[in-house]
Amino acid sequence: MKKLNLLLILCTLTCAFTTSAQDTLDVVPGIGTLNAAIKQYKGGKIYRLKDGYNGYYVLNEIIDNTGFDLTIVGGGKPDANDPKPTMPATLQTSGTGGTPFNFMFNVLSNITLKGIYFINATADGVFNTQFFMGIQGNNIRVIIDKCVLDPSGSPIYCPGGSPKIYLTNNLFNRLTNQTTSVNGPVNFYFPNDQSGVDTLYIENNTFIGLSTAVFSDNFAPVKSGFTWINHNTFVHHKCQIDWMANQEKFYFTNNLLYDCHVIPYERAWVGGWDNYPTGAVSELLWSYPDSKVKDNGVDIDWGFDKMTSFVANNIEFKNQKFFDNLEDLYSWTASVGAPNSFYFQPLVWTPDVPCENRGIDINTALANNPQASIYNSEQYPTWKAANNRYDIDPSFTDTRIKQKSDILAQWALPAIKKDYFGSYYTNTDHTSLDWYWDPDGNMGQNETWPLFDGIYSNTEALNFGLDGLPAGDLNWYPAKKEIWEKNKAAIESHILSLNTTKMDLSSVRPIYGEKVVHIDIYPNPATDIIKINFNKPIKTIIEISVIDVLGRTVDMINSNVSEESIFYNSSALKPGIYYLKAKVDGIDQQGVFIKK
Repeated sequence: MKKLNLLLILCTLTCAFTTSAQDTLDVVPGIGTLNAAIKQYKGGKIYRLKDGYNGYYVLNEIIDNTGFDLTIVGGGKPDANDPKPTMPATLQTSGTGGTPFNFMFNVLSNITLKGIYFINATADGVFNTQFFMGIQGNNIRVIIDKCVLDPSGSPIYCPGGSPKIYLTNNLFNRLTNQTTSVNGPVNFYFPNDQSGVDTLYIENNTFIGLSTAVFSDNFAPVKSGFTWINHNTFVHHKCQIDWMANQEKFYFTNNLLYDCHVIPYERAWVGGWDNYPTGAVSELLWSYPDSKVKDNGVDIDWGFDKMTSFVANNIEFKNQKFFDNLEDLYSWTASVGAPNSFYFQPLVWTPDVPCENRGIDINTALANNPQASIYNSEQYPTWKAANNRYDIDPSFTDTRIKQKSDILAQWALPAIKKDYFGSYYTNTDHTSLDWYWDPDGNMGQNETWPLFDGIYSNTEALNFGLDGLPAGDLNWYPAKKEIWEKNKAAIESHILSLNTTKMDLSSVRPIYGEKVVHIDIYPNPATDIIKINFNKPIKTIIEISVIDVLGRTVDMINSNVSEESIFYNSSALKPGIYYLKAKVDGIDQQGVFIKK
């Protein structure tokens, strides 16, 4: 098994950590070495872990940051003889023979995690099906960037109020319990009924093997603030991507979804969808042949001949006659006297989908709470879901992905029978069908690196984004991501303005060339002083506008620049996303930063 001999050596070390630079602590690999360092220095250091296969750290207890902000990063120089020096440092929940903790992190203050491979399972394969991180306090900021979580369980549970969550450039694998069709913790769960989610920023991540609702606020009666889910790849998923009720500003754009949402929900559990509010039926909704929905007050038989659901468009399920089997399932339930009362929910909420608590009649829900109609155009004019590719086979380079799709299709129907109709169906063979992405077949041992390859070849998907770039996580296309990064401010402005016209980035501004001055901003996210960097010295008076997400100019920066950078104090700005617009050598230049 991986690294166990190494662990025996490392745990005998008397020195748990060494200091290589001011405020940065290089933690020595081993059992409990990171725990010991954090207990000693708390928030006084940045804790850096050693990269590579030999950079192997094991927790001996849950990490708790009560009273101090915590930053843990990879990037420590790997051993010269490390067999896999490009692998991120590994942090594992516990060792052999132990049990995984309910959380790896109990978060009471701000936390930043960058460049680390987290294993939320023991070294001998006991999987933590609970949560990777519990956010217990209010107004806490979480940044997870360039990390791998495998297996992750449910990444975030947040009973605290008004969190700010930033997930960028990560790979999440095995977020679910595959033995049941709908059970298992919600992946990103915000159950606080007193305070919504302040910020949920999800960009350029890959998610593999997802459970039920990916994002959920338990239908909290308060509004959440800003939700940004852009350029992510979702592969193999049970049901419902977004199940958050009151997202005031919601953007779900440029995502790639492959063989997701394969399991229906019981109509009795969801309730009320037979009494649909007026408006067009969601394109992502599918129901059984006898289900009735209302379109402008008129009952519609939403049958198999009119299926436009997410799952119906998945090529694998088409090829496998998945829906023919569902028709057989419908006949089977009738023959055994089981109820025919379940159907697919929309992939993401659309303006015509009602939000109501379980079992409450939609008319009652709307009368008591007008916000029950999610994303009503009058209440939520900034809602936007556009250019998400879910109805195409992306033709992944790694053929094992399609093989796992085959297994997921085989797994789905017996799982439905068992979970919805257990009293009529006793066959549990689906539990032996492994549709997890597990390339080395060894849960809790990260022997394979790289873990996953999200490259695909479908030409339609490769330029499908609103920005003309590939749908999904751009980290699989470094050259395309570079273009995206150089035009990021313009792309974000395009989306925030609710513009659904595909962009021509060549017309936004030059990407390369002698006259191009690209604005880089550090640190980002920012708290107070930021450094604005140009790619060459500029000898002119620069006027920079600071613009909020509503397009309002909130500040101006005037500087007689003779160097490559200037400084700006952002402390007076409210938390949020801001754009910098500058005129440099006659060319409009833009940058973007997040104010914490």
